[in-house]
Amino acid sequence: MNILLKKHPRLIGLAIATVLSIGANSAVAWAADDYKFETAGCLSGDTFAVRLVDETTGQSVSSAQVFAVHRQLLPGKGEPRYLERKIALTPDGKGRFLYEGNDVQPGATIMLVAQLDGLDISGSAKVCG
Repeated sequence: MNILLKKHPRLIGLAIATVLSIGANSAVAWAADDYKFETAGCLSGDTFAVRLVDETTGQSVSSAQVFAVHRQLLPGKGEPRYLERKIALTPDGKGRFLYEGNDVQPGATIMLVAQLDGLDISGSAKVCG
């Protein structure tokens, strides 16, 4: 072991840094798994409400920024490429976020992402109906 440390100290340092980085990224990924999106009601023909729920407490998280994600297929040859547009949802002060759009149709699934304390939480919610 001493021979390895003397000949390749940078390699050992790189290996330790890699292990620590993987551990830190895994902790962030597991923390994001503690949240989910729930449909909180259909308010009108083109508006519905969604909640971000902390599964460990069962409480709504109102301090997050929540976005609806729209994917647009870009033209071109070869592998399909997408452009993702994020549309901010409006918080209503009751732990819900409101989304209004022409894609709010009964049974449709809306892709969502939330940003909370440096985490990106992805998910979806199904429109009532």
